[in-house]
Amino acid sequence: MRAIWSGEIAFGLVAIPAKLYSATKDLTPSFSQLHKTCGSRINMVRRCTKCAIDVPWEEVGKGYEVSKGQYALFTKEELAKLEGDEGASGIDIAEFIDLAAIDIAFFEKSYWVGPAGKSSRGFMLLKRTLEETGKVALAKVKLRARTRLGVLRPKGKLFSLDVMRYGDELVMPDDIDVPDTSKEPNERELKLALDLVSQLAATFDPERHPDQYRAAVSAAVEQKVEANELKDGGAEAAVEAQGAQVIDLAEMLARSLRTMSASNDEPKPGPKKAPQEEAAAEPVAEKPAKKKRAAGTK
Repeated sequence: MRAIWSGEIAFGLVAIPAKLYSATKDLTPSFSQLHKTCGSRINMVRRCTKCAIDVPWEEVGKGYEVSKGQYALFTKEELAKLEGDEGASGIDIAEFIDLAAIDIAFFEKSYWVGPAGKSSRGFMLLKRTLEETGKVALAKVKLRARTRLGVLRPKGKLFSLDVMRYGDELVMPDDIDVPDTSKEPNERELKLALDLVSQLAATFDPERHPDQYRAAVSAAVEQKVEANELKDGGAEAAVEAQGAQVIDLAEMLARSLRTMSASNDEPKPGPKKAPQEEAAAEPVAEKPAKKKRAAGTK
């Protein structure tokens, strides 16, 4: 697997070369939007509602909505200036804390962190230190244009990096309106619930809980393939949109093959005759004769 970026883990005055890898992959079935009438794919365009034209990427800016319909427009240079030194990827350790002190709701996305450079001595030093102390490293993680919080913890030969949400990005339980919860369950209800938990207690095994939706979609797709219920998603006539053309390489190759196949099926023309032979072999056309008769009538 290729690294997402190469950077450094700042551990005090020690800079540890490291590489970041994605620890998750989205396997949710993906559906394309098609035109029901002909089955062709629908292209999404960047269209200006005021000018009624399709806008190329070089003319697209970013705006922050201040009030309804009012935006503060920013250029790429202004946004880069706001990011400051966040353009450089890295992991800066701020504190060492207990993992149990962090609510799981803060965790947003997971990554793997592996060593980089010629020597992994500093990487292994930090890993061994966290293993000996039982602590995790709370760090500022610079990803793309934003700095996020993250938890760095040893996991096998690597570090697991869990990027976190900021504190004000969580909705607190007190902000949720719920019915009165002051009524306690009676002893019989509590005993039955505890017995049920005891019977269902198990060690977590993700293989026992597969994605049933993905399996159902896969089975349904196979049925449609076997029944030949397929639509050609590539329209024969390309829809041109100024500044918003989408080139599907696979479709272009398929269309080229279809064109070549059609050309091969057409009867091949015979050898081209010389101009004298063509003139001798050409039958007398009727149209000129009709014109002569019409002229003689006048």
